[in-house]
Amino acid sequence: MECIRDSPGGVTASDIVKFTKFSRNTVSKYVAVLEVKNQIFNKKIGAYKLYFTTKRSHIPLELAISYYKALISRFKKYIPDTGGLAKKIGKEAVTDIKFTFGPSILKQMKSLKDNPISRLHLESFKSFYPVYDPFSPDIEISIIKIDPQGNSATFRFKNSPFLSDTKDFDYHIYIICGITEGILERELKTGVSCEVKEIHPSRRKEDAYFDIIIKLV
Repeated sequence: MECIRDSPGGVTASDIVKFTKFSRNTVSKYVAVLEVKNQIFNKKIGAYKLYFTTKRSHIPLELAISYYKALISRFKKYIPDTGGLAKKIGKEAVTDIKFTFGPSILKQMKSLKDNPISRLHLESFKSFYPVYDPFSPDIEISIIKIDPQGNSATFRFKNSPFLSDTKDFDYHIYIICGITEGILERELKTGVSCEVKEIHPSRRKEDAYFDIIIKLV
């Protein structure tokens, strides 16, 4: 339980095996018991099934989101900008934010460094993103376009708490773009461009989305 509790970004069964030194069968049985007792839950993120604790010691997510929304909406009101400043802030913040990538995610990132830039890097992004946007645990990400050489892709994000019938909170999207660019450049050791292509707010949750383009340069 300690292994799962201390990893807000989630851990895989393999991570738990390494941490506890127990066999995979023992870990599977232990995890199943914890799930039945509602002490942990799992979520499929990319190719991984990650386990999270249901007993968080930090502030409730709903409160954190409302606090953050209030800040970014005022930021936009009093410092009007096209999003460039928000993106710059996000990218520079990468050096200070304590991201909690689990061992399996870190291993996957490391493997990307040793391969040529390809579609693999872009598809792997779907696994990394939920880990560093804690305000959007239920985000849905799909690739809607990818170039034949695999050097750029357009991603669509749905089910974000920052999409409504207004663009009051779109600075969050630009901040996340900056964070994405900073993390990918750091981990892949190459130039990366992350740009907002479209923000489509809607009163209907299923119709709201935003698109970003990631280019490996």
